Amino acid sequence: MFRRRIHARFQLQTAFVQTCPEEDVSGPMPRKEQVEPRIAIAGAGIVGSYLYRLLVKAGCRVDLFDKKNQTRCGLYPCAWGTSRGFTELVQAAGLDPESYILNRVDYLMMDEVRVPADLKTFDKPRLVKDLLQDAEVEYSEPDLTRYDRIIDATGVSRAFLPRIENDIVLQCTQYRVRIDAERKNAVRLGGIGYAWCFPLSNQTYHIGCGSLVSDPDRVIKELGWVGNPGPRGGMDIICGCRGRIRLAAPHRSQPFMVRDGKREIWGVGEAIGCVAPLAGDGIVPGMKSARILLQNWNDPKGYAHAVLEEFAWMEHERRVIDKVLRRKKLRLSDAWVLKKNSRRMGMRIGPRTAVKLVKAL
Repeated sequence: MFRRRIHARFQLQTAFVQTCPEEDVSGPMPRKEQVEPRIAIAGAGIVGSYLYRLLVKAGCRVDLFDKKNQTRCGLYPCAWGTSRGFTELVQAAGLDPESYILNRVDYLMMDEVRVPADLKTFDKPRLVKDLLQDAEVEYSEPDLTRYDRIIDATGVSRAFLPRIENDIVLQCTQYRVRIDAERKNAVRLGGIGYAWCFPLSNQTYHIGCGSLVSDPDRVIKELGWVGNPGPRGGMDIICGCRGRIRLAAPHRSQPFMVRDGKREIWGVGEAIGCVAPLAGDGIVPGMKSARILLQNWNDPKGYAHAVLEEFAWMEHERRVIDKVLRRKKLRLSDAWVLKKNSRRMGMRIGPRTAVKLVKAL
């Protein structure tokens, strides 16, 4: 994991004069200047790899840094599910989104309630590999003195930006398994979090649990989803890992950019809270934040404003999480947040179902 590099003299920056060549990949890029900036991306997960691809496509020279992962898929955490907007974002990187989709989910069984949905599972490791192409990833910490701009894409570590006050980090456990007997997709709420079982392909499933107050391993075992295949077939655990997910929301994850002398550090993705606090989905929000960064490449204030505007709905979810953590009584307005925000995943939740699901938290 990257060692945190925080300096007390970091201040918000107002401009960045060294730019990359203009390229229409995700909105208006900066105009070309005579001096090419030295850029490094710290973190080669889905968001860091996506931003790398967009910057290279725009004509930038970028160095990419990451930490070695011991997981079988090479990612930590893996996460194989995504929501609306995935197709357009992958297309913007010049790739065919259909080639990565493993399964389409048109409904979820949420605590035995059938809820229409528009979700997908996709081959995240292969997408990351294709985004990187033949990029040379340095498995070390970047030397900050060599670069004009460092992009912090280190996710929950937020290794190069100041620590977040009142941060909320959820513990999660995930497995990829092969099961002889067919299983349906399912979500179980509880423990200020949820457990899930999503189909991938070829009788493989992604099973996991994230919780703020319960042990995710214990929840999965109690559900019998891993290690208990049932009477009709066996189970093979392909890989598994434990991880953390930031649920702070962007409004509580500022600053998004700091400056140390001539050097700038900008955050993107989960490092700046672009993960839905209630649903925990960060693939599409993280990739969107990368495009917003390119659209505001020379404008820190514009970048912060655009991120906060795009993900304003996350602040409403964060307030619900805060109320639950403080053991305050949830109201109909909190159920309405779940009902309204779930639309981005194509979920059509009625008022009664929304109330039931919020109570299950």
